[in-house]
Amino acid sequence: MSPTRIRTRAWTVVALCTLVVIVEGYDLIVYGALLPDLLKEPGWHLSRADAGVIGSYVYAGMLFGALAGGRLCDRFGRRPFINASVAWFAVWTFVCATAQAPWELSLYRFLAGLGMGAVIPAALALAKEHSKAGRTALVSNVLMGGVPLGGSAAALIAQSVLPIHGWRTMFGIGGLFSVAVLVGCVVLLPESREFMNHTQTAAAAAQDVPAGGTPDEPRPRASDLFRGSLLALTLLFALATFTNMLTWYGINTWLTSLMQQLHYPLTSALQFSMTMNLGAVIGSFLAVLGAARWGTRAVSMACALMTAAGIVGLAMRPDSTSGLMALVVVVGVGGQSSLTMLLASVADAYPAELRGSAIGWSNGLGRTGAILAPSLGGWVLATGLGPGAVFGTFAATSACSAVVLFALVLLGRSHRGERLAPAVPGALAEKAGTRS
Repeated sequence: MSPTRIRTRAWTVVALCTLVVIVEGYDLIVYGALLPDLLKEPGWHLSRADAGVIGSYVYAGMLFGALAGGRLCDRFGRRPFINASVAWFAVWTFVCATAQAPWELSLYRFLAGLGMGAVIPAALALAKEHSKAGRTALVSNVLMGGVPLGGSAAALIAQSVLPIHGWRTMFGIGGLFSVAVLVGCVVLLPESREFMNHTQTAAAAAQDVPAGGTPDEPRPRASDLFRGSLLALTLLFALATFTNMLTWYGINTWLTSLMQQLHYPLTSALQFSMTMNLGAVIGSFLAVLGAARWGTRAVSMACALMTAAGIVGLAMRPDSTSGLMALVVVVGVGGQSSLTMLLASVADAYPAELRGSAIGWSNGLGRTGAILAPSLGGWVLATGLGPGAVFGTFAATSACSAVVLFALVLLGRSHRGERLAPAVPGALAEKAGTRS
């Protein structure tokens, strides 16, 4: 295959995987745009705390989807798993539009979340494995930029659709977008070269084993993530992702509603959400430039601190609308960039045999933060402390994320140039590392 064809194929994979994440971002973040309407839905009698709990169910589904999906895509392949996951959450996003009671919407969002969580490890692993070495930060940024881009699309569409057609139509639109992307993936998306090479090598090695014998190298298992030098790395990645998602998805869920409580009309509140997510997409590319010089972990830490500072600024309620918009952009850039650089570091730190499992573990356990985020905002509001207390809570969680990332930076420096301990199976010990 010619170099030009390889590059074209690589960017086709990255583009398709990004579209997958965009529709996942729409289906995920659309709930925040719908909150004001859901709180007024006739017969539902939702409190803000109840609405927060409902918002958590999709993240619970994503937790289980990511944990199972990462391991399954390492075993059965990236391409079929991406297609199956998109089909799954497309169906349940359509079904969300038919919900007649809060418990139904909670169930349907949970089921949709299974596919949303499963698709991220497979998409990120596939895109990385079709890209040049050293471009993981860029690829991760492009892909994960799809989440706020999808969220921005949801906020933009909601401004014209919600007043006329209501919240159910928004779920229908998300389902249609997902089906369109699924068709493109089925037709154009190839399998990972690294995955196919590893599968062929493993099959050839198995055929060479004498009767009654055992292969020279043990088959990689998910438990290898918790052995030797990988143990601290794996646990810290999960904790950093947890605190990061607690902040990012908490702000995404509650920003529109909080701005309404600060006496901004619905249209203006939706514009704040759209601005935050667009700022996240555009500004996060600056983080890629920083990562090339200082490493993904250091940049992720700096972005977490920037997020905390921006949220504190929002809590202080600046009089200037332009100043408020600037702070919203800061929060968007910092929150999104911290997450994408963190995922890039995870993808770089593990070999192909464990990459999907590692991303699934970090992303899956991190989803517990996303699960708690909507409920946490609702609980704080239920105390009567007001929007400022909600902003302060998420500023604190972002600061905690920065602390954990600092520990990861130190861990990376202490292991730079070293090989992992022999507890990791032989071939993996040579491939895995704590770079980035």
